[in-house]
Amino acid sequence: MNQRKTRIPLPHPPPYRPSRVTYWLTVLVALLITFAIGLSIWMLVDSWISGSITTNNRGPRSTFTLAQQPQQFWFEFVWQSVGTVFLLAVGVFGVWIYRKAQEPVHTPKSKRRAKKT
Repeated sequence: MNQRKTRIPLPHPPPYRPSRVTYWLTVLVALLITFAIGLSIWMLVDSWISGSITTNNRGPRSTFTLAQQPQQFWFEFVWQSVGTVFLLAVGVFGVWIYRKAQEPVHTPKSKRRAKKT
């Protein structure tokens, strides 16, 4: 006997459907990351134009000016740029993961058979 004729088809679970809550949480996280990246870029551009930058540490904040403390200014500018690039990488990685998770699963097509006459 052929195995295809004797095999009992197994029940398959229904396909995964994302809920509305997970969709809107994903949108919220994407907006928050985009907002943080935009604010960070705006702070960097503003500090470059004005010539003074303020540290983003949790303790007492320091302000460095380009005219009086150029070494500390550029160090803090590069440090904040690294943080911005990291946020940008997290955002791009998140979009990549989201797109990978949303790809439909391709099932292999069955082979064509010759028609019996």
